[in-house]
Amino acid sequence: MKSWDFPNRLVLKYLLLGVSAVAYLFSTGCASFHRTGGSLRDSNLANLNPAPKSMTPPDYAKDGNPLLDETYLSSQADFHYTMGETYANEGQSPKSIEEYKLTLIYDPKSIHVRLRLATEYARMGMITEAVEQAEIAVEMAPQSLEARMTLGTLYSGLKMFEPARNQFEAALKIDEGNTDAAIYLGALLAEDRKFDESIKYFESLAKNPRFKETERAHYYIGRVLAEQGQAKYPEAQKALNKALQLKPEYPEAALALSMLLRAQGKDKEMEQLLRSYQEKFGPEREMSRQLSHYYLEREDYERALEQLEYIDGFERDNLNVKTQIAFILIEQKKYEAAIQRLEDILQQMPESDKVRWYLGAVYEEIGKPEIAAQHYKEIQANSPYFAEAVIHTAQLYKAQKKLDKAVETVERGLAQQDDVPTLYAYYATLLDDQKSYKQAAKMLTSAIEKFPTNTQLHFFLGTMHDRMGNANETVAQMMKVLELDKDHVQALNYLAYTYAELGKNLDEAYDLATRALDLQPNDGYILDTVGWIHFKRGENEKAIKYLEAAVKAKGDESIISEHLGDAYLRHQMWIKAQKMYRRAAELESDQTRARKIQEKIANVESQIQKPTRMPASVVPPQSQ
Repeated sequence: MKSWDFPNRLVLKYLLLGVSAVAYLFSTGCASFHRTGGSLRDSNLANLNPAPKSMTPPDYAKDGNPLLDETYLSSQADFHYTMGETYANEGQSPKSIEEYKLTLIYDPKSIHVRLRLATEYARMGMITEAVEQAEIAVEMAPQSLEARMTLGTLYSGLKMFEPARNQFEAALKIDEGNTDAAIYLGALLAEDRKFDESIKYFESLAKNPRFKETERAHYYIGRVLAEQGQAKYPEAQKALNKALQLKPEYPEAALALSMLLRAQGKDKEMEQLLRSYQEKFGPEREMSRQLSHYYLEREDYERALEQLEYIDGFERDNLNVKTQIAFILIEQKKYEAAIQRLEDILQQMPESDKVRWYLGAVYEEIGKPEIAAQHYKEIQANSPYFAEAVIHTAQLYKAQKKLDKAVETVERGLAQQDDVPTLYAYYATLLDDQKSYKQAAKMLTSAIEKFPTNTQLHFFLGTMHDRMGNANETVAQMMKVLELDKDHVQALNYLAYTYAELGKNLDEAYDLATRALDLQPNDGYILDTVGWIHFKRGENEKAIKYLEAAVKAKGDESIISEHLGDAYLRHQMWIKAQKMYRRAAELESDQTRARKIQEKIANVESQIQKPTRMPASVVPPQSQ
């Protein structure tokens, strides 16, 4: 049953997970493989064949002293075994295998060493070799419970159910009270999809007075029932509850029940169950993992952080957990704490571009651009974060009014990685800031040859032609964008506004603009376009309605305030027009446009000073 998560016992935890799980099972090692009295031997080393002469120290060979030979063999065996254990603990299975093989040269009858060798073979997925060593161990020591259980586990991983059953039955003959072997036999039936037989077996086991862990039998009944699908969930829930009644601190049963509740959409019950368990018995790693996922899904970052901190306490070397914690701290705007976490991770993973990227982003957020840029510049060209790092570095220079350095940064980035359309698009915005419209248009035209279906490149090329006064080319590029993406909001709005400025195709312009507004109802630029089209069509009251909404949504844009001023002026609302023009003049950075706005201000002020009679339909200035 590949979805199961069995109790945290050496030979049981991953029984039904298949061959790959066998490798995981053995990755933890066997706690029962121990050295007694400082020796590895299962029998007296005096019974061993003498070591080859080349492995015997010259003095010992000369003396011919069997006691010295035995001492030498023992010391060599102990040395290589210790090295094998060291490498195994470090996760270096190939080296540990070589050391265990060398150990067997000096101590070929050691059952423990063969089982440790089987463990490392399994960890590497070399199941055939692992089985071979376990079979030798069983042949050498038929009464070894560890050997029987190990071989049975390997057979079960290979779905060799009958040979596996034989090993577990043999284990029970060696130790009739061995609960692990008893559980294994029932689990094998389930793995062989003999669910009814498996349940009957566990029910019988639960009633057996010699079986001292009745809660485990009920736990497996629940798991086997759950494996059969939703129809069996109520029965499975009942069995798991029984297991918890018998042993409230049984973590596997609590976890299994929580997953069953989650599968039925009973999220609150699941949460209550796991949190109640934690309150009574303390944090449990897998429960914390499940709760952290649950809280992250709901963006409940405070509680997710609490659970991740628990996991971090169990798994000090789990950098993924540490990274998640750092990201939550960023989300909570606890930037200093996030930086500390990310810096710690970077010390352990100096090659992590992801960590460098987020460090740069956090330093940028807290106003330390120099440190942010240092991290961005460390990100390599083959990294998925490279293009964004280049853009952010350029943005830092742009914020410091070092536009030339920003352009140089992007140009260097493109020289290193020229297959990222985003970089070309951002490069165009910098050239736009420099008013290098022709250069930008040339660059974008070249980029489009590489990326002909990239909408943003076509869009920016259209804007560059607009800057140069090439209205036909602007229209052509925006239409190309909409051909590629009919709902491209910016292109819909840009094309509509272009038509409005040209004073043509106003009905089509209105359709385009309203489509854009449907997609982004509160966008100030689109509201301005709709209002401006109404203005061009002479629908002044509608124009004022939309333009007022545009100013409210985007009050820091000069052209929008100017448009509303024009609509007020046409409606002879002089005071309001004057106010909008003054606002537009304050916001305008282009001197040519600023002078034109000043001319409008002068014109409206002259109108205010004239003692002319207003039309009856117009509200008097003093009441506006």
